[in-house]
Amino acid sequence: MANISRLEVFGPSSTLQRMGETMQKETPHVHFYKQSTGEGQNIWVFLYEDDNTAVQSSRCVACILSENSHSVSLELADIGKQNGFRGTQGLEEEPVFDQLLDFILDFSKQYGLTVQKKMED
Repeated sequence: MANISRLEVFGPSSTLQRMGETMQKETPHVHFYKQSTGEGQNIWVFLYEDDNTAVQSSRCVACILSENSHSVSLELADIGKQNGFRGTQGLEEEPVFDQLLDFILDFSKQYGLTVQKKMED
């Protein structure tokens, strides 16, 4: 079963709009896509690959960021495992899923944003 985290971030719209741009510049994604859905509303999709040579596999992590004028909704999903040699990850390195959660919480704390975890329906 996929590990999914849903978060809602609240704060000033100018700061909220910088979150997607900052993630695009600073997080180690393998692919991203941005679609504007209206004035001040964007959807960002980021794909990450977490490589581990110890078990010769990698895990894919997807992040969907929906921004509007009053909040940013984030969905992080650990979406699967691929076997076979994909690269290297040191044993001391934190998984990408955890790195992304840390980035979101750090960004929010740095700029005085409020983060709430969404509950399952």
